[in-house]
Amino acid sequence: MHNCVDDLLILHRFGLSGRPGKAPVIRSVVWLPPAPGWIKVNTDGAALGSLGVGGCGGVFRTCRSFVKACFAVPLGQVFAFEAELLAASLAINYAWNLGWHRIWLESDSSYVVQLLSIRSYQVTWCVRQAWQRCIQQISHMEFQVSLIFKEGNQVADALSKHALGLSSDSWWSSTPSLCSSLVSNDCMGRESFRFS
Repeated sequence: MHNCVDDLLILHRFGLSGRPGKAPVIRSVVWLPPAPGWIKVNTDGAALGSLGVGGCGGVFRTCRSFVKACFAVPLGQVFAFEAELLAASLAINYAWNLGWHRIWLESDSSYVVQLLSIRSYQVTWCVRQAWQRCIQQISHMEFQVSLIFKEGNQVADALSKHALGLSSDSWWSSTPSLCSSLVSNDCMGRESFRFS
């Protein structure tokens, strides 16, 4: 039953007892800035369908939560997990090329976080070249990776969804208007809530 009075009354009329559903666990999720001297990049990938039009995005921020850069990249036909892998590998490559070598990457994909944590090369062939470059680059960086719930990864999520409608890569050196309110929420330490 759905823990409502109507369900209870209906069951009672039939002489049945219900088993109440579990109460949801509510977790507070807050985006946290990196330590001084580090840059944190949040990444996300999206795909429309199990194999569909994909895109990825990411946002680089300083210890004071200032946006250093954002990207949104259309990916063509991909699976969602490939979009997540490409988002992380593109973010690392951008950081490497810009000389940002103290990077904390945060993703809402446990798959990406696990592969980066163990520095695994075991990915599908279509993303293997980008992924191998990524693993080689982080071996020459101060690098950490962590998992964040999607409720704390809203800026990267908005960028990846924006990428779905693009025909070419987009790069911003400041906060794009499409995610300015989400960036403000993160800067102010506003909570989002996860129900599970």
